[in-house]
Amino acid sequence: MAELQGVQYRAGDVLILDDVSVRFRTRRFNMVLGPNGAGKSSLLKIATGLVAPTTGQVLYEERPIASFGTAALARKRAVLSQQIELAFALTVENVVMMGRYPHFGRVPTARDRDIVARALELVGMTAQRDQHYPTLSGGEQQKVQLARVLAQLWNYDEPREHKFLFLDEPTAGLDIHYRIHMLDTVRELLDQDCTVVAVLHDLNTALQYGDCFFVVKGGRIVHQADRSQDITRELIEQVYDVHAHKISDPESHRELWQFTL
Repeated sequence: MAELQGVQYRAGDVLILDDVSVRFRTRRFNMVLGPNGAGKSSLLKIATGLVAPTTGQVLYEERPIASFGTAALARKRAVLSQQIELAFALTVENVVMMGRYPHFGRVPTARDRDIVARALELVGMTAQRDQHYPTLSGGEQQKVQLARVLAQLWNYDEPREHKFLFLDEPTAGLDIHYRIHMLDTVRELLDQDCTVVAVLHDLNTALQYGDCFFVVKGGRIVHQADRSQDITRELIEQVYDVHAHKISDPESHRELWQFTL
């Protein structure tokens, strides 16, 4: 279980998060929802240990995140953010191998290389393994970053240990096909003893893939729900300042939200 307890975060005199306490559901796809500027990305940075809270604490399985060493924390959780820039012209394979750094000493083993190869195959980037990362398109770079975090979390043939994957707008720059492919791939991690926490701006996609939902507004958690059906029109209109209308796809009969100002 990943948990934030009484977290407050200030950037100078600006209060970004205010008394946030939340328990993310274990082995579930947790969605963090809310408008721009609500504090979602800051919440994720604190939950992953990238930023320390001003007050409060973060726990992984009842253990303070501050008690983990750098390598141990990297083996416990992985983070996939929006577009990641690299200063060096590393090959695609070497970028994915970065995910294995916490698992080996000076030189990667045959097992590490096999995991990297599997991750590249899963995201459809095997043919580009020797290409320099900066020459890829934005969408291709994001697929490589997904392979990196998969390689970081995978530990097959070893005793299974619970992992956490945090995603901050992971589908940015991806076309429709690979957006679906990425989210389907991430969902499969739930069966491998992994908890997923994601920030998505596309509300319909979040409701389709999410198992539980945490709505942030003004730096506070204003609503928690364990079903997409509990995200109501009144809540959406209050949080996003839009008019919301539910429509039904005539073929799939799946319900979607449509928005107007």
